[in-house]
Formats: sequence, structure tokens, C-alpha cells
Amino acid sequence: MAGRVEKFRHSAGQGESVTVQKPDGSSPVANEQDVVVSLLRPLTVPEQTHVRELLDRVEMKLRTRIPNLVERSRADEVFRANVVMIEAEAVARVFRNPTGKTQESDGSYSYSVNFFVASGLLDVLATDWRTLGLDLGISSICGATDGYAKERYGHHPDVRFQNGWPGVRGNVANW
Repeated sequence: MAGRVEKFRHSAGQGESVTVQKPDGSSPVANEQDVVVSLLRPLTVPEQTHVRELLDRVEMKLRTRIPNLVERSRADEVFRANVVMIEAEAVARVFRNPTGKTQESDGSYSYSVNFFVASGLLDVLATDWRTLGLDLGISSICGATDGYAKERYGHHPDVRFQNGWPGVRGNVANW
């Protein structure tokens, strides 16, 4: 099955449709029944019409960051269960709130929807990425030295690098 390309269509907005090629002819890891479990109810007729394409779309989002998603899902049962849960929940968030309204009020009555439960958006949450082993948090890189500067110049490199790298903003004279 590798090498086979399946084409599917999705709406690009303004009534326009675009054909996207899946890397292989595989089905999404999750299926219609997984979405039913996430929703805790049967799918309506319109939902049944769209469930497969929405599962395809969310899987493409996952494959963007995890190219070997299908292979890992086949090899690791826990990873597969997490992918199924994440794909099904992403589609369920769309079905729980298809209009995307998060709040409405009428006189003294008001109603709001939790974004994480029913956003109306087909999106993979940061918590989902962490579940799959991808931490998208902010991180920084700290320079490490091997003692070359200390041996060559006679002082500890940590002290010399406190105010920036030599050669940056006039640090050359001080080096």
C-alpha cells in the first residue's frame, strides 16, 4: 500500500474546494465509532456525512508534525490509543459546537461554552501535542563551553560570557 496516493477534497473557503494528497492510502487512525464515543451520543445525518473528512483533516494536522504517525500507531498500542482519542475529540469539538459560538445572552439569561470542550474549530490542543510527546513550550538554548577560552586567555569562560559573547556590541576590546 505504500506509494499509493489517495486524493480527498476539502473546502478552502468561499465555496472553493482544493484537492489534497494523503501520503498513502491509509484510513485515519480513528473512526466514526471513536467520535461517537467522544460525543456520548449517536451521530446525526449531517455529522455522518462529514465525519470521515474531518478525521482525515485532523490526521493531516497530526502528520504535519509527526510524519511517521501511522507507523508509530501500528507499532505502539498506547500511542495509537492516544492518537484515536485526540482525533476523535478534535472532531467531537466541531460537532458539539458547529456554529462556533462561545457565548450568548438574552436578557438575564446567558450561556457560554468551554473552548476546550466545544470550540467549533478542528484543532489539536497543546495538551494533545504533549500527550503525543511533543512539547511546544518556549525553550531557550544555553551556550556551553569546553574550557578553550580559559586555557587560551587565562580566565573562567563563565565570567567572560556573563555580559554577552565577545565581538558583539563592542565586547572585542574587553576580550
